[in-house]
Amino acid sequence: MKTGLLAVGAVLAALAFGPLAHAGTFHFQFSGAGVSGSGMLTITPDTNSGDPSSAFTITGISGTFSDSNISISNASITGVKALDLVSPQRDPPVPASLSLFPIANNLPMQDAHTGGLTYDNLFFPDGSPADCPEYPFAGGFLDVYGVMLTLDNGDILDFWSDGEGPGMPLTYGVGVIDPSDGGTVLDYQFGGVAATAAVPEPQYLWLLGAALLGFFAWRRSTARASVRSRRERY
Repeated sequence: MKTGLLAVGAVLAALAFGPLAHAGTFHFQFSGAGVSGSGMLTITPDTNSGDPSSAFTITGISGTFSDSNISISNASITGVKALDLVSPQRDPPVPASLSLFPIANNLPMQDAHTGGLTYDNLFFPDGSPADCPEYPFAGGFLDVYGVMLTLDNGDILDFWSDGEGPGMPLTYGVGVIDPSDGGTVLDYQFGGVAATAAVPEPQYLWLLGAALLGFFAWRRSTARASVRSRRERY
C-alpha cells in the first residue's frame, strides 16, 4: 500500500508541475492606473538560444481588457502579435526575440534607440532577469520588453513589467496603440499597474488522486481475499 501511495504522489506531482517543464496555462490579471485585464495565457519552452535561459514563449492568450482613460470596456484579447525582430540584433543580455512596433508619437520612457515600443513575448515563471542594459530593474512574469497583444477593436495592447528595485515596488506598464494611423499611442501607463500570473487550480488532480487511491485500496482488498481463500483451502 505504501508503494501505491508513493506512486499516486509521483503521478500527481508530475501533473501539477508538468506545465513548467513543458507547456502550461497561466491565469493572469492586472489592474491600476485606469486599466485592467484578465484571462489565460499559454506558454511553451523558448527555443531561441539568444533569449534568457529562464524564458518561455507566450504562444496563446485569451481574455478581456479595459481602459477607462480612453473608454475601452471589456475588449476581447484575441491573440499574441507575431515577433518583428529588431535588426541588427543587440548584444546579450538583450533577448534575441526583441521586436519593435513603430509608433507615431514620442513617449517619456521611449527607447531612443528603437523609435517604437519593444516586445519579445517572453514569460518568466520565476521572475524576469535584468536584460536591458539601459534599465537596471527586473522582476515579474514579464520582462521590461513585455508581450504585445491584439484586441478585437483593432487596437494593439503592449504589456510589460517595470521591475522592482531599492525603494521601487514591482509594477507593470501598459500601452495601447492604434495601428490604423501610423501607430498612434492612445494611452501609456508606466508603472502603477499591479499584476499576477498563476497556474490555474488543477481541480481534476483531486479526482484523479481519489480514483488512484480507490484503485490501490481495491487491489489491497483483493489481495487479502486471495490470501484468505488459500488459507481456507489448506
